[in-house]
Amino acid sequence: MLKRIYLFLSLCFVIVGCSNKTSELDPNEFNFSLTYGTYGKQKIDTFNDIVVKDLIEDGTIEVHISLSEDELKQIYNEMLKIDIMGDLNIGKSDCISEPPHPTNWEIEMNGQRKSISYADYCDYPKDVLKLMELKDFIHQIVSSKEEYKKLPEARGLYQ
Repeated sequence: MLKRIYLFLSLCFVIVGCSNKTSELDPNEFNFSLTYGTYGKQKIDTFNDIVVKDLIEDGTIEVHISLSEDELKQIYNEMLKIDIMGDLNIGKSDCISEPPHPTNWEIEMNGQRKSISYADYCDYPKDVLKLMELKDFIHQIVSSKEEYKKLPEARGLYQ
């Protein structure tokens, strides 16, 4: 009987230990690439530590920007909140806009890899709205970095 109790408690500790690991960040197992914006010209890529800014009339500019471990943890936790690796209801983009605003995610997290793509909707699904908020959160982190602030301002407008 004592062996069964010991076995049961050991199993409980293993289950609890494993469930807590999902919220811990292993920097070697978490990266993402996000392309977004008009014509999908902006990019944040932690695989290669690059950021691409759309300068509109002046093309694009690429700069080396690394996110800190704390920033990556914040993004990782936000991704966990929306269950980004789960079955998201993305639906199919149902509106055509000119110019287009495609968004593409490539995420590597906890040994899994996932791609997500969407463009413009007339009525955005809830999961796409969550992804848009996440994109804005990430863009805010990147645009607050000194390296990004030193980049030239965009000139002109898209027609």
